[in-house]
Amino acid sequence: MRFISLAAFSLAALTAASPVAVFNKPIDVASPPPPSIHKIQGQGQGRHFGPAVALEENGSDDHKKRPPRVNVTTWFESYHRSDEIRQYFLQLAEDYHDLVTFVPHLARTHEGREVYAVKISAKGRGSRDKPQVWIQALQHAREWATATTAQYLAHHFTSKYGKSSNVTNILNSAEIIIIPNMNPDGYEFSWDVDRIWRKNRRNNGNGIYGVDLNRNWPDHWGNGGSSTDPDAENYGGPYANSEPEVRGLINFFKAQRRVLGTVDLHTHGQLILRPQGYTNVSSPHETEMKHVGDTMAQVIKGVHGMDYTSVRLNEISPLLTSGSTVDWFYGDQATRANGGQRPYSFAFELRPSPEGSEGGKIGFILPIEEVIPLGEEIAAAMEYFVDYVVKNPLKEK
Repeated sequence: MRFISLAAFSLAALTAASPVAVFNKPIDVASPPPPSIHKIQGQGQGRHFGPAVALEENGSDDHKKRPPRVNVTTWFESYHRSDEIRQYFLQLAEDYHDLVTFVPHLARTHEGREVYAVKISAKGRGSRDKPQVWIQALQHAREWATATTAQYLAHHFTSKYGKSSNVTNILNSAEIIIIPNMNPDGYEFSWDVDRIWRKNRRNNGNGIYGVDLNRNWPDHWGNGGSSTDPDAENYGGPYANSEPEVRGLINFFKAQRRVLGTVDLHTHGQLILRPQGYTNVSSPHETEMKHVGDTMAQVIKGVHGMDYTSVRLNEISPLLTSGSTVDWFYGDQATRANGGQRPYSFAFELRPSPEGSEGGKIGFILPIEEVIPLGEEIAAAMEYFVDYVVKNPLKEK
C-alpha cells in the first residue's frame, strides 16, 4: 500500500484575509471566543437552539420571535455557534430569496437539535429539474473550518450571481445543496467541553458517548478502519445507519434523484480523496475521478499556492476505511436511490497540511485569519467541480 508524502506547511506564510462583500447593514451578533484545546472537567451536553425563524421550501416564514440579523460584514472574523450559523443561513434565504431555499428538519439529533440544508440555484422555469451537487460539512465536531467553508461557499455563490459569468451560468444550470452542520450536538460539545471532540453525542452507556458519523454510513459498514469499541474515536455505531444524522441525510438524498456530484468537507491534511476506501481495488471510474481530483488540486493551488494531494481514500492509511460517505455516495445504494445515476464522490481534507499541524490536534484549530483564504480556494474548486460534473456525468461501466 502506498503512503503519501505531503508538502511542508509554513505558518509564516499565512495568507492575509481579504474583505468580505457587504450584503446589508445588520445588527451585530456577538460570538464567544473559542475554548481551549484542553478538556473542561465534567460532563457537558452542549447548548440547544434558541428561538429561530423557520423558512419552509416555499419561502414562507414566521415573523414571531425573529432573532437579530447577523453582521455579515464581520461574519468571517470569528467562529460561530450552531444557532448563529443557522440564523446566518436563514438570513441568506431571506436576502437572496430568488436563489436560496432553506430546508429545515432533515434530522433531529440525540440531543434534539436540527440538521438542515440550503439549496442554491436561480429559481424559475425548469429549476426543479436541474442537476444537483451535494456539499456537506462538520461530520466531525472538531473540524470547525469545514463549517466556515460551507458558509463561505454559500456567500460566494449568492454574492457573485449576476456579477460573475461563471457563477451565474452555474446557478442557472444547476442546484447546489449545502448541509453546513451535520453534527450540531458534537459541535456544541466541542465548544463547551472538549475542543477536539470528533463524534456525535449518542449515549453508549457507562458514561461513554458518541459515534463516528463517517463510519456509520451503510456501505460496507464495519469492514475495516472503524472500531467496535464505543469509547473509540472511530466507533462505527451499534449498526449501520444507526445515527439520526446519517439516516436523515440519506433520506434527504433519496428525495433528490438528480445528484451528479458530492463533496464531504473535513480537516485536516490538504487532501482530495476519492473512492474507494473499503478495498484496495480501484473503482470502475478511477480514471474519471482521478482527473477531476487532480484538476481540483491544480485549481486550488492557483488561488493561494496551497498544495493539495489528489489520492484514493485507500491509499492514505495502513487500514481500509469502511462506512464512509466517499464510498456510500459512490456506491450502489446511493446510485439506485439517485435514479440510476452514480455521483462523483469526494472528501476534502482542508488546511493545514500535516507538517503544519504541530503534532496533529492543533491542525483542527485553523487560525481565523485563514478562513477567508481557505474559502476562496475551495470556492474556486467548487466552481470547477459543479461545472464539470454537470457537463460530464458519470456513465455506468
